[in-house]
Amino acid sequence: MSSAAGVQTTAAAPAHEFSSHAVALQTIAHELRQPLSAIESIAYYLNLVLPREDHRAREQASRLQHLIEQSNWILTCGLQLVNVAPLAPEPVDLEELITQTGAVRSGHRGPRLELELAGNLPLVHLDPGRGRALIENLMSLFECVSQDRPFCLATSHTQEGVCLTFTTAVIGHRSEASLGPGCALSLASARQVVEAHGGTCNLEVDPASGIVLKVSLR
Repeated sequence: MSSAAGVQTTAAAPAHEFSSHAVALQTIAHELRQPLSAIESIAYYLNLVLPREDHRAREQASRLQHLIEQSNWILTCGLQLVNVAPLAPEPVDLEELITQTGAVRSGHRGPRLELELAGNLPLVHLDPGRGRALIENLMSLFECVSQDRPFCLATSHTQEGVCLTFTTAVIGHRSEASLGPGCALSLASARQVVEAHGGTCNLEVDPASGIVLKVSLR
């Protein structure tokens, strides 16, 4: 009896801690987004007023805007990782979700996204809000690691379920840890969402051929 009680007490403590961490991170993210928004406005107006011939200054302003976008992405991934709200799965057309997310990002600066949609795929059981955040997150991840090269998102239907395959031909990376700031957090957030829906999320990093991320959902 005492042993069982001990197990229950041990299991309950992390849940309380996790909730406290989530509240703390939400507060930090809220506070950080305000100065980031102000800096983003400054970078935007700098791009408008800087002389076109001043390439160095315009490059620095663009880099500043990119760092702001990256910071917002990292904050969003952190919030998703500690999101303890219960899932509300429903039948979802994953390709429609991809198309909608891609349309919202159409004016987004960065590497070009190439879509290869198989069409007529079965619906997957997915929380729509988490699914949209997942796709947005992974698109941002591949924008980050692709640098100036295009990256591809293809869909297919296999024995494992409906598959999303992200690929980029950027070479030189030898491990997940080498992908850059925010990438480990992004992948942890993506894996948590996918695995919570009973799916799989696998990353392959080849220094000679590039990076492949495969997500399977049912």
